[in-house]
Amino acid sequence: MKNKYDLEKLKNLDIVDVLLALGASEPSRENAKAIHCPNITAHANGDAHPSMKVDKNANICKCHVCNLSGDPVEVAKKWHNDDFKKGCEWLHDRFGIAYLDGTTAEANPNPKPQQRKQTEYWSFDSKREYKKVVINDFLPKFALMNDKQKLKVLYTFVYRFSLSTSQTFKENWYRSRGLESQFIKCIGFLSLKDIEKMVILLKKHFAVEDLQRFKLLNILGEWNYGYDVTVIPSFDLYSDMCEGLMLRYTDGRRTGKEVNISCQEIVFPLPFGLGRKALLKSKEIWINEGHVDSITLAAHYFKQEEAFAGFTGVWAWRREMFGLFRGKTVVVALDKDKAGQEAQPKVIEELIKAGVPYRIAEWNAKDGKDPNELLKAGKLNTIVS
Repeated sequence: MKNKYDLEKLKNLDIVDVLLALGASEPSRENAKAIHCPNITAHANGDAHPSMKVDKNANICKCHVCNLSGDPVEVAKKWHNDDFKKGCEWLHDRFGIAYLDGTTAEANPNPKPQQRKQTEYWSFDSKREYKKVVINDFLPKFALMNDKQKLKVLYTFVYRFSLSTSQTFKENWYRSRGLESQFIKCIGFLSLKDIEKMVILLKKHFAVEDLQRFKLLNILGEWNYGYDVTVIPSFDLYSDMCEGLMLRYTDGRRTGKEVNISCQEIVFPLPFGLGRKALLKSKEIWINEGHVDSITLAAHYFKQEEAFAGFTGVWAWRREMFGLFRGKTVVVALDKDKAGQEAQPKVIEELIKAGVPYRIAEWNAKDGKDPNELLKAGKLNTIVS
């Protein structure tokens, strides 16, 4: 059967008009290339900070949080749960474009897109087998793997290499923050020389195209990040493999403190510390910002390693993730700064929706905006929860 959709006209619709019809907000005057994504159910904060980038010349968009991207036809298809037929019909109906078979569609200013699915919360199966993986066993099979498997192999390769390097600089840096080596043994380190050696090994075992696609190398085939970095893992719940990495700069040469390596459209990495041990052993889990505060609390406050979840940013979570906290009590210990306090009500709202009991950790912000600052000021014991 011949396609009846006028794909040329549909694809030439203004991408911004299509996004606005789906419920996106108008682009700001300050940044005309950024727009609030209409797919707010996939954004933990309702996309308060615009995630959708628009390329007017190419007439495409890309959301850096959810999977809504492409030209007008692709966006409409994805919005309608990857149903090409419904997406095209919605565009014809919404914008009054005639079909190729001669039938006409009257413009409907408010055709309802298919309803988005309710939140499907993630859960943890304590009876599922836990596997320890030998990366070398997977190297011959790498080309046949799916993207999720490839991602885990590549990130685990980098992480385990970072554990094999000299850790002296790392240990000294954490010691300057009041943190001793026993609580940082799961964190790796990469100097400039380490990275040069690691890149040679990566290119030996993997295609450059894959290393670029999974954000380890840039377009020139070079390491995409700086050096003298600690390497903080985000572990899979059912194996000792990594689903994401965070690099923390320790040398003072970078303006930013840290960078995340992940492909969230393939796997959304869990916060540092929110792993199998925490979900198996802890009745109470503290939510905080960053791995330094997590280790601070673990080492000096509650003397254990399985009771924290260190977000890589106040909005670095998905609402589905809160299902993992069911059966626990969550203590919210976000920073006492503007960003942390603006995010706190939304985190609490999501905990309530997921049916998770919570408490709020309180302390005097004058003593420190976060737990590590409290530790260095000798005030960590003033936290009340």
